[in-house]
Amino acid sequence: MTGKECMAPSLAGRRVLIATPGCWALEGLCAGMQGQGAECRQLASEGDFLSLSTIQSAFDAALRELGGLDALVLAVGSSLNRQPRPLVSLSVGEWQSACLDPLRTTRHCLQAAWRTLGGRPARIVLVGPNLALTGAAGLTALSVLSEGQRGLMKSAARQWGGQGIQLNWLGVDSQVFASELGAGMLAQSPEMGTPVPALGYTPDLATGVLESLALLIGAHAFTGASIPVDGGFWMVP
Repeated sequence: MTGKECMAPSLAGRRVLIATPGCWALEGLCAGMQGQGAECRQLASEGDFLSLSTIQSAFDAALRELGGLDALVLAVGSSLNRQPRPLVSLSVGEWQSACLDPLRTTRHCLQAAWRTLGGRPARIVLVGPNLALTGAAGLTALSVLSEGQRGLMKSAARQWGGQGIQLNWLGVDSQVFASELGAGMLAQSPEMGTPVPALGYTPDLATGVLESLALLIGAHAFTGASIPVDGGFWMVP
């Protein structure tokens, strides 16, 4: 084994439920985790996420199929918020569909996860675009959705920590999260120009993102943390 392989976190024996409605670019997560030894079930069909009750049923079925759950990975998105447009052009209905509906689905996923776990310890990792930490001109609905998901994560982490349920947020490069999020529509820094990733590259799904998920799933001392996995593109306090 190489040094990199020796250092890579292992998911051997972990039972992981992955829920990625509206996040088609993340469909490879299950295969990647299985390659690291995990037993996985991935849910992405819109029919599983119509309401709290349908989500609950899908999560309970995954629990039975896997024989238990050690971790859940949640990423909730919508194609309706990935095209830049002025904030003032959004109607009430468009804002509801692009931001509030997927935020409600995120809340339902967390509520269903808590009920499915039934007080058993587990790791829950929410995945979103790194622009949640900075915002992006023209992507107001996506920015608000992503920041709202981080807020839900932190609130649940405080409430559920005593039950051994740890929640964290992983901020991946925006184009890893959704390929249609081209660099031209992302936040620019007028003072220093567009930053270059400190590592010189952007971690993709198959390398840095899966490695970071495995790290959080196996960790015992993290909860309520927001961790960018973008190669050092954005750095925040």
